[in-house]
Amino acid sequence: MGVSEPSVRTFKLNIWQYTATMGKEIGHIELTSKDLMATKKFYSKLFGWKFEMFDDSYAMFKTSQKGVGGGFQLGKKVKPGSTTFYVNVDTIPATQQKAKSLGGRILKKRKSIGGGMGYWGTIGDPHGNVIGLWSKK
Repeated sequence: MGVSEPSVRTFKLNIWQYTATMGKEIGHIELTSKDLMATKKFYSKLFGWKFEMFDDSYAMFKTSQKGVGGGFQLGKKVKPGSTTFYVNVDTIPATQQKAKSLGGRILKKRKSIGGGMGYWGTIGDPHGNVIGLWSKK
């Protein structure tokens, strides 16, 4: 039994809606950094995240009281594209330009998701991690 195109569209619509009926929330995101201090500076300036050093090789972050948190583990190499998480932003182009000014890269410019679900784009941080951006407009 195959999956029909309408079913796929319905699934995509449901997964992008932020409602009380959503499943489990993401509890932690883990990424790699070649330079923890530079990573802390980049994300603090770009998104206003707060960091706490767990030890010399791990920096934990929290996006807000209720938001998803995670950590950056010190490593020699970052495998680009291995982890993508999406950050809700006011405007994608402005966030991408800010990322670029902080040493990041614009990977995919703002595109419509369709179905009135908003827009998405991606940036690369200075260490090669891919970060998704989502906005209502």
